Amino acid sequence: MTAAVDVPDDVRVGVDGTPFAPWWRRAVALVLDASVVGAVTFLVVGPGGWPWEWSVVLGGTNPVPGVGVLVCVGATWLVLLAAQAWTGATPGKRVVGVVVVGRRDGRPLGPVRTLVRTAAHVLDVLLLVGFVRPLWDPERRTFADSLCGTDVQVARGVPRRGGPHGRRRGAAAGRERARGARAGAVVTAASVALCGAAVALAAVGSTAETPASDRTCGLADRPMGEDPPIASVELRVPPTTRQTRLGVTRQVGGPADATVSWVVADQEEAPDGTRLSVRVTTAAGDPVAELGGTVRRGTLVPDDGPVLGGLVLPVPRSVLAQAGAGGAWEAGVGTASVRAGLCGGTLDPS
Repeated sequence: MTAAVDVPDDVRVGVDGTPFAPWWRRAVALVLDASVVGAVTFLVVGPGGWPWEWSVVLGGTNPVPGVGVLVCVGATWLVLLAAQAWTGATPGKRVVGVVVVGRRDGRPLGPVRTLVRTAAHVLDVLLLVGFVRPLWDPERRTFADSLCGTDVQVARGVPRRGGPHGRRRGAAAGRERARGARAGAVVTAASVALCGAAVALAAVGSTAETPASDRTCGLADRPMGEDPPIASVELRVPPTTRQTRLGVTRQVGGPADATVSWVVADQEEAPDGTRLSVRVTTAAGDPVAELGGTVRRGTLVPDDGPVLGGLVLPVPRSVLAQAGAGGAWEAGVGTASVRAGLCGGTLDPS
């Protein structure tokens, strides 16, 4: 005997009786997955992985994502798509109870079809209406689903990709169903925990900014060197912005280099071959690093790092961090073999 099941009018089902996923479930799943991607990127690289952080309109803290952010975002999405390729669902889809399957066999798509379907979503973006098409489409499909022959259904699990197509009977079938149910429950619980933590990380946060710091030594009317006559030296540490979320602090936009600038008195120029350098030490006087460069045609060419123009030397933020609180810096001038200290001072405690 076969029992009849009444299906509400607003629930649309496929030929196998499995309901197609309503639009709201797909939208919530996408938001949850995006939260996971943003959370992983925040922990690994720093802020900038949540889609809304790329939007100036929404007040994004890092509207132009850096290379590190883009690499981490792409790698995390690939991991989520791999889960969908083999199990039918990403963590977000698992939480809301939907799966992506092939229209003909009702099984997960595998890696190739999953990537093709993801690429086909470009059409949904270009036409704008593609992502809301499930609201009126009889089979709840986006344009990508129609092109790739896929369905998004309401289900907690699907037959394994590459698993047996035939049906088992009796006790074997019961044991297989029990194992599948237990495994599905564990995966769903893990997905709920992962998405919950990601949403909490995205929702709860604070931002703190450290202002720029300028340290200048030397006097303009008393040159500190004769050839060239250095009037003053300035150490400038740019401002930094940090985000703290659930006790985890990351810097926005990555560390910015500090700079040391030499100013030559009386509008003179530093001769070619002049060597300018900076020593950084700890509060105890232990050396941290000595950075320098050589003047060529009026421009300082650093031993390491970019040429910034003029007599300006980049100092990595990591070097200042190694000096710690109470650390000091000292500017010098000379040749490749002789160095004379000019002036310096303590570093900003921040």
